[in-house]
Amino acid sequence: MKFFWLFLALIVTSVQAHAGYLELINGDRAEGEFVRLEGDSVIWKSTNFGELNIKKNKVKNIVSAKPFKISGNDIPCMLEDMEGENLVYYCGLRSRMVRTPLLSMKVMTPYETFVEGEYVHHGRINLWGAYSRGNEVRDEWNVQAEFTLRRSEFRHTLGGEYARASWWYSEPPEKWNLSYGLDWFFRERWFWSNNVALGVEEARGIDNYYTLGSGAGYQFWENSKSALSLRSGLAYYNEVYMDSFVIDPDYEIDDNYTAWRLATDFRYTLPLGVSFFHNNELIQSFDDSSNFYLKTTTGLSAMILSKVYSELKVDYNVDNQPQPGKQEKDTRMSVGVSYKW
Repeated sequence: MKFFWLFLALIVTSVQAHAGYLELINGDRAEGEFVRLEGDSVIWKSTNFGELNIKKNKVKNIVSAKPFKISGNDIPCMLEDMEGENLVYYCGLRSRMVRTPLLSMKVMTPYETFVEGEYVHHGRINLWGAYSRGNEVRDEWNVQAEFTLRRSEFRHTLGGEYARASWWYSEPPEKWNLSYGLDWFFRERWFWSNNVALGVEEARGIDNYYTLGSGAGYQFWENSKSALSLRSGLAYYNEVYMDSFVIDPDYEIDDNYTAWRLATDFRYTLPLGVSFFHNNELIQSFDDSSNFYLKTTTGLSAMILSKVYSELKVDYNVDNQPQPGKQEKDTRMSVGVSYKW
């Protein structure tokens, strides 16, 4: 059946004499053909200017006679038009029109490219730091990196973080983590998320840990002004704690438990191109109803140069069952620079 629709789509393509075109909200128009979606951009191959990277929120209309692979559909799909921010298309019967915001679409590629199995990749690096000598002796560094490799409906994400901070030449507590995630976008707004992570966080008394998680995610909306998505699922945690200097007869050197995980990601665009973002994650243990961990990140991001962003963010964490001698709440404000490609 899939090859029937591919054959039919190729026939439709062959009888179209005109090339595709992309129209921007400012009235500009570029002849050519669609290449792929990449993050918040449309990659368009212009007849006159070659390959262009155009932000999704700048696109008014996409016209193409090519068959497309769109998440959740095994058969080729054909574009019809755009209605406002919604892309109108059909997969199979023309009477079954689908309307989806272009900004919320994660998988859209020419069906021929999907069959060939082309990979797309991008990443980001964030850096924060402080160095002072004199009345204050302080060294603090934090670097985060993320690399994403995508093929059709599957996305691989590799991330890591390293941080250290010391005052007056004190022994800096070690903090680092590595993570790997695999997402499957099986519908236009739905995706299945799996991840594994390991690391060390001495400031919280954790000598080492690893986690395994799996669950579903849903994109409520995503447009030129804001976006909201949610993830929920199960996770397994194994933690080994550092030796405690506080005498506690109930102290245990390690812990492992199964938990429910709920996470949200919100974005809103402010005037002058400044973006507000807020994401949080709640981890609730099934083994002990009073044991939970909450971490949130809230901040502002603004472009300085092409692909270079300035960020101000506040991290707030709550561990209602901290290790002996450790605080229940942690707050950190950071100002840094990010490079995205």
